[in-house]
Amino acid sequence: MKVRASRGARMFRRSGTLRATMVVAGLALGVALCATYAHAGDTAAPSSNGLQVSGSNLLPQTQAADQSILSGLHVSGYANQLGAMWQNSTGLQEYTHSRNSLAVARTLLQTDVNWRINENNNFFGRAWFVYEPPYSFNSANNAYYSTPNHTSYGSLMNDFYNNYQIRDFWWQNKTGPLDTFVGNQIVVWGQSLAFRVGDVINPTDTCWAFGFANLEQSRNPQWMIHPILNLPDLGPLSSNFLEVVLEPGFAPVWWPEQTGDPYHKYRSWITAGRGIPCAPAASHGPSARFDISYPNERVFGFTAPTFIPNPGGPNFNGGDSAGLTLVSSPGLRLFYGCSQFAADVIPSYNFFARRGNAGYVRTCRLGYNKHNNPFTPLGDGTLFDTGYWHVPGMQPSNWNEGVRLHTLVGSTELTAIYYNDNTSGGSPWSLKWTPYTNLWNYSEYDIQEMGFTADRPVPVPEQWGEYLPLVARAESVYLNHVSLETNQPSQVTAQRFTDEVKWMGALDIDQAYAPWLTQTGNLTTSMEVVDTITMDDCKLCGFSNAIAGKQSKNGVQALFSFGTSWLWSDIVPNWAMIFDPRGRTFALFPTLALNPPWTKKYFLQLGAIEVLSGYKENSGALGLFKGQNMLNAQVQYNFDLL
Repeated sequence: MKVRASRGARMFRRSGTLRATMVVAGLALGVALCATYAHAGDTAAPSSNGLQVSGSNLLPQTQAADQSILSGLHVSGYANQLGAMWQNSTGLQEYTHSRNSLAVARTLLQTDVNWRINENNNFFGRAWFVYEPPYSFNSANNAYYSTPNHTSYGSLMNDFYNNYQIRDFWWQNKTGPLDTFVGNQIVVWGQSLAFRVGDVINPTDTCWAFGFANLEQSRNPQWMIHPILNLPDLGPLSSNFLEVVLEPGFAPVWWPEQTGDPYHKYRSWITAGRGIPCAPAASHGPSARFDISYPNERVFGFTAPTFIPNPGGPNFNGGDSAGLTLVSSPGLRLFYGCSQFAADVIPSYNFFARRGNAGYVRTCRLGYNKHNNPFTPLGDGTLFDTGYWHVPGMQPSNWNEGVRLHTLVGSTELTAIYYNDNTSGGSPWSLKWTPYTNLWNYSEYDIQEMGFTADRPVPVPEQWGEYLPLVARAESVYLNHVSLETNQPSQVTAQRFTDEVKWMGALDIDQAYAPWLTQTGNLTTSMEVVDTITMDDCKLCGFSNAIAGKQSKNGVQALFSFGTSWLWSDIVPNWAMIFDPRGRTFALFPTLALNPPWTKKYFLQLGAIEVLSGYKENSGALGLFKGQNMLNAQVQYNFDLL
């Protein structure tokens, strides 16, 4: 039993980084690129009444009455080829046996259909076709995808990132002051360029999008009824409208990252789209090849150093520098609380067995079976049998509802938002233990979110207005009852709850005249500071599963972006970076886009991703990817078919 326990613990550590890591870390690396050069498909054009509709590019309403109904049909899109190479592939031995320098070779075809049927009805559809070839990472890691019956699903991952889907698909009807959008949509309520604060509607797809997608591409569209009611001006309040979102839970998916998920965690594909696709992330988190650093040091309360030898060495096989096996959450709970394994833990680290806590060590009943998946380290009869993930169904009590009120007071734009989220942002609660068994549970749960956004130009002296067009942005959201992982003995399910407050403050220089820099372009900079405040923290509250780190009371990060252009946007450099004070961590995203002067139909963009950190262990979101630096290049061709 000891051998089985240590193997299971190591497997779970490799089974994927869960809630906090996928949402924060994957997003932080991925969406920072949204501040760089804009792609053809990343449009957010006004609808017929001037309201912002993400993902659309509706045509002007100039169709003559005698024209054919198809005269308003427009088909466009782009083809994009992305390649990336690890800068130091041999330095990634902690994550994979593969020494191949290829990090990504992705082909993306996006096709947009805009159809203006008449002055009151419009249709928009977006299709994605994504292909990635087999990577040596998968075959080289087969031993770490294996299960007790010696089968492997490493080869199945060769199709995991291929994505063929109708992404956005909605109908707009305008009746008087009411605009109604029905279908699969992306709705953006936040102000941030690189973080998610008020952007609460769409779950984040950190699976294939990790590290390379802009913010819009990382959002997962949801089926919804989305009316927007224009309201009359009221005194100093102008541009008033009320926006409502109603999501009935119908969220079918058919692409491999969910329907082909090796964990077999979805009971029904009809609602699977409500959840984050890569949780856990194809056994390695947050996105397979883009793995994280796992614990290789003893941290009291967050790792259990055992007497079990681990000759494989630190990190990769779950061992420390002394050649002993380290167990982190959630396996920590089994090794602390189950008498079958407690003797394996070095006594000074097992605070469950100490005086006053000895009653928390009991004989565990192992070998239970949830009968959903015999194939993975989280499957039937293992030490971490999670069964199906409990995604809420389509009953009215499980619907998501939101409302946003927008107004303009002078030059200040204000919104108030409320969102009842029955799917916890698509991310499940921290892994919940059925005490003293091998059974665990993942469930999406209800969170109430309320907050505001604001932005306005900053007054500057008139003589500086052209050179310093400052814009201030801010947003804040309060979340109640957020799941938090804990190793407190008194919390026998390994779970507690807390309220959270997220806030963001930003200052932009928007299209400044900068003759000292460029005569044929402008200067744009953005500075954002974001903070996530955990209201009910504790000394033994963990950052995330499989990571030996404490949850931060204040998770502060800052973005700085600097962009300009020369030769009328033929040369477009941009520097973006995210700073995390924990470990003095920097994530750097320099890019350079090059357009031929004779056309804007195609361009080349060169870039890099650099992650620098002083932390050996958990440093919030970014430091977990320390050393995974890469160079990337992409070529894009924009087309109009009709």
